[in-house]
Amino acid sequence: MTAPDLVVGIDLGTTNSSIAVVLDDKITVIPVAGQPSMPSAVGLDPAGRLIIGQPAKNQSISAPENTVLSVKRLMGTETTVLLGGKPYRPEEISALILGELKSAAELHLGRPVTHAVITVPAFFNERQRQATADAGRLAGLEVLRIINEPTAAALAYGAGSTGNLERETLLVFDLGGGTFDVSLVTVENGVVEVRASHGDTQLGGDDFDLLLAQEAGSRFLKQQPDSTLSKTTQLRLKAALEQAKIRLSEDPFTSVREEYLTPDAHLDSEFSRAEYETLILPLLEKTLNCLQRSLSDAGVTASEVDKIMLVGGATRTPLVHEVLAERLGKEPRHEINPDLIVAMGAAIQGASLAGKPAPAILIDITAHTYSIAAIFENAYPGLEPVLGCAPIVRRGTPLPVRKSECFRTFSDNQKSIEVIAYQGESEFPSENLEIGKFTVENLAAVPAGNEVIVEFQIDLNGLLKVTATEKRTGLAKSAVIDTAEQHRLNLDAARTNLAALFKETDSDPFSLPAEEFFSTDPESAGARTAVTPAASSLIATTKSLRRRAEALLERGVAPSDAQDLRDRLAAMTEALQKSDWETLSAKTDQLSDVLFFLED
Repeated sequence: MTAPDLVVGIDLGTTNSSIAVVLDDKITVIPVAGQPSMPSAVGLDPAGRLIIGQPAKNQSISAPENTVLSVKRLMGTETTVLLGGKPYRPEEISALILGELKSAAELHLGRPVTHAVITVPAFFNERQRQATADAGRLAGLEVLRIINEPTAAALAYGAGSTGNLERETLLVFDLGGGTFDVSLVTVENGVVEVRASHGDTQLGGDDFDLLLAQEAGSRFLKQQPDSTLSKTTQLRLKAALEQAKIRLSEDPFTSVREEYLTPDAHLDSEFSRAEYETLILPLLEKTLNCLQRSLSDAGVTASEVDKIMLVGGATRTPLVHEVLAERLGKEPRHEINPDLIVAMGAAIQGASLAGKPAPAILIDITAHTYSIAAIFENAYPGLEPVLGCAPIVRRGTPLPVRKSECFRTFSDNQKSIEVIAYQGESEFPSENLEIGKFTVENLAAVPAGNEVIVEFQIDLNGLLKVTATEKRTGLAKSAVIDTAEQHRLNLDAARTNLAALFKETDSDPFSLPAEEFFSTDPESAGARTAVTPAASSLIATTKSLRRRAEALLERGVAPSDAQDLRDRLAAMTEALQKSDWETLSAKTDQLSDVLFFLED
């Protein structure tokens, strides 16, 4: 199979997402709407049109019922979210975010983008990883690799340290908007090896914002005991206190004023950094527990850690620096932008998969133990056997991995066995995550003790397949946990579900697939016309103006004005199809002037 010549790296974040690529041996973070990252927000505007990124986040307070935020925390669950009154799976919403990143990359690079490496928290389980891969497929991406976020960050750091022959032990502390990971990594001569990872997929900067918002709400209600805080009011508080949190990273005090928080009262309160740090300290203690677990798993003492790498926007909180410096005896570092380093590391992995000289080599590990349910003899004589989890692949095993163990039937003439695979550290099945099961039937009619070999294979994406084979016969009495067919059915249903969100027709050049979007130079058959960043910005402006014009047409304008708008839209479409940026710019300016008067 021929390797793709370009593979992008994507950090699909809880709060913000970013995309990067290696070009001419340099890592390039691709701008989205002129910014290095994009809010992970999806919404429907008042006209019912899909909006993604900053526009969606901007309306999250005024139209929460038409906006979805922090969907990453729901990945891998059966929970659905409402958008415009209709339910969507987390994978579907994430696919829209990935699709927007993909489009931005195509506009910036002037070519289709079809292959990607996507990052996930190190402590994401099997379902969450598979959901992320499915979201990528829904977005039209072939997901070549799923890698852990702290691993990607270490990869970006290691790429800049290829000249360092000395072995360094890094602690990567990744505290993002919605998830937390900590990993122990060694970097030596460009080889990045993960030795241990631990984390919490429900802990991040969003929780810091919530604590501050709850404190602000409590203060307000003490001053206005007859008031109540509606859902919209609580969202206003959270947005205001998110900005206060950011200011407190630089200043010891900040004031928060929200006029008419309720119809007859304002919020006007001052917060100190000390008060904020008191609120979040219990959450930071949780991160330190994970840190200690990683040190223990890696067999590393605090004094053996050479550097502490900070990843994620929430690490800008000064208290994070202080507790890490106190616990590990050295100052944390952020030589690379903590908001972008994960996407940069994913881009490096993508370059390697595209066959380019790899600036760093990655060796990752399993973040969880994988086991199957088995019957164990009770340690106490006379008591019934107990059901427990028998580990096959232990946490911290380098990837990829293939391991097998022998199990025996419990009863005479047992004709079938059920193999149930789990992920987690407990010896009790009920405390672990069930990730799949299947039944092996028509076993040989023999006394108890018939041997069955159970094999686990975990690929470089951290995705698992399990096979069970009856040793006695050696025949094709095996089965594999592989839900690919079910995933295909789900993906088909998801594509149908998402299609209803898009209002543009198939002939609309603004919604064409990437391979049809770029014009062809008539002088050179098959040559793509590159879309420069300036043209990308122009196209975005054109899309916005076109939507405004369509909204006017829907509301109704004079027949002569309606025909004028349609003619101008047709001329813009023709210019876009020809990649005639000069004409498109002129037509866009003219339409902007017309809309100014018609919308007045």
